[in-house]
Amino acid sequence: MPYIRIIMTAIAKILSKFFSMATLTFFGRIPTQDSSVMSFMGIVSLYWIYIAISVFFPDLAEMFIPFIPDDETIIRIVSISLAVLLPLAVGYASTKIENRDPDYSILKQMVMGYPYALVLGSLSMLLVIIIPLIKLPSIIKMHTQEQFAVMIRKGKYDDVLEEIKTILSDYDLPAHIHDPKKPVWYCFIALSYVLEHIFNKKIAKKMKYLTVEVEDTSVEVTLHATDISIVGSKKEVLQVKHILSEEIEPENLFFSWDDSTQKIEEEICEMKHQLEDGEQIDFDELKDITEKLRKSSLANEDWNAIRRQIYKLERDNYKNECESKKSYQ
Repeated sequence: MPYIRIIMTAIAKILSKFFSMATLTFFGRIPTQDSSVMSFMGIVSLYWIYIAISVFFPDLAEMFIPFIPDDETIIRIVSISLAVLLPLAVGYASTKIENRDPDYSILKQMVMGYPYALVLGSLSMLLVIIIPLIKLPSIIKMHTQEQFAVMIRKGKYDDVLEEIKTILSDYDLPAHIHDPKKPVWYCFIALSYVLEHIFNKKIAKKMKYLTVEVEDTSVEVTLHATDISIVGSKKEVLQVKHILSEEIEPENLFFSWDDSTQKIEEEICEMKHQLEDGEQIDFDELKDITEKLRKSSLANEDWNAIRRQIYKLERDNYKNECESKKSYQ
């Protein structure tokens, strides 16, 4: 029995990794607080696909349902029962999402588990086919992939896309915008539909690539509504990432998915506008913001992205004070 537990744990981890890769490729990153729930939903959905197949092909059930008796009637009963119950479990799990609008019906979400399971399970299966085709050129070239989370504000996707292109152009890094390949696009739309309903939030169904020329080397930047992904040679990828991390402003996006943290970002943005209007910021308020950020449950990179905005506030405030002192001299 301990060996079976170890094997099942290993399989679960592998499937979780597969689902995470599918989500990152087709959609971008999801909230750090909800990643474990989403991975669970992805694993159960993938398992449900196999169970659904075994309903029509009972001979395959022994592969997917451990310790089931070799009796076709029992196999069908168990397979049908699991096929009915697993999507309900997926739907119920969606009610445990922390960043979901609280105004929802548990019963409705459980029923919605059926389309959730179908899309999430199918995408996880497609991973085996599509991901190698997408990733193979990068693997052969030993490319690096770097990502950082964003949440583009409603109606601001095109503004962020243009901002990224402008930032790169200012650093003499020309960028060409183009559309994703059709298989990736269709998977992206399907996953967006599911995640919109799971999180009860409108998500921009837009996805663009920017091919950036960095020292005679091409780097590909993918802009999702929730993520910026950069693929290419390690040195050039990190260069592009550092530039974007430093220069992207918060007017058109958030640096986190989490609702509570986005409120902190709104406060930071408001202080930024105060500085732009020549006003002094209240350091007690800034201290409170920093304290709230410190207590958040963000992943380290997401935390750093928001903390960087606070550093910018402190820097800009200091510059304003220096300029004010000069004007009085």
